Amino acid sequence: MNNFFERIKQTIAADFNEIKTTHQETVNPISLLNKYVRESEAEVEKAAKLIERQRMLKNEFYKELKLAQTLADKRREQGKLALQAGAQELAETALHYQAQAEQQAARLYESYETAINQLEHLEQKHEEMKLKVKDMYIKRLELMGRENVLSMKEKMNKVLDESEFGKVAEKFESIETNMKQQELNADNEYDITVFDAKIQQLAKEINRIDQQKLPENVVQ
Repeated sequence: MNNFFERIKQTIAADFNEIKTTHQETVNPISLLNKYVRESEAEVEKAAKLIERQRMLKNEFYKELKLAQTLADKRREQGKLALQAGAQELAETALHYQAQAEQQAARLYESYETAINQLEHLEQKHEEMKLKVKDMYIKRLELMGRENVLSMKEKMNKVLDESEFGKVAEKFESIETNMKQQELNADNEYDITVFDAKIQQLAKEINRIDQQKLPENVVQ
């Protein structure tokens, strides 16, 4: 299980370093980490089920141990009773059964102790696994923060990049030049229109004056 988490740790580091240097990769480090977290959670869940089975097994050993001990005590009492009654053959049979029950109880006791130790070991490993997953949660948050910073830096650098900014400046300058030309053209057209209007008005005035003088000339 430790090897599983170690592989995940190494893969995350390798993937993030690769993404960091070539951020345009199609694989997202956060997506990879989410995948590893899900896989780790599945492993933790499997471990929890194994622990529960081990706990049930330990309890079963304990139950069988108590039955064997109870049976051994019963055979011991039966042997005593047979001896008191002078039934030697029954006493020997009881002693034989007692020995079998005690051997079985001893074997079950060893299995029970082994099951306890195994259960404690599994529970300890399970806690370590949960801590590893928690570390991965924290690592995911850290990588998300670093990815956000990296993305923002790229966007900022694009805006602040001299070549890119120069292109934008050229576009603004071109727009401003066009607007100035349009304004100049509009001003010229306005001046010409005003000039034409004044000339037309002046022509009307001259014509009116000429019309007023004409009769006088005719009389003379």
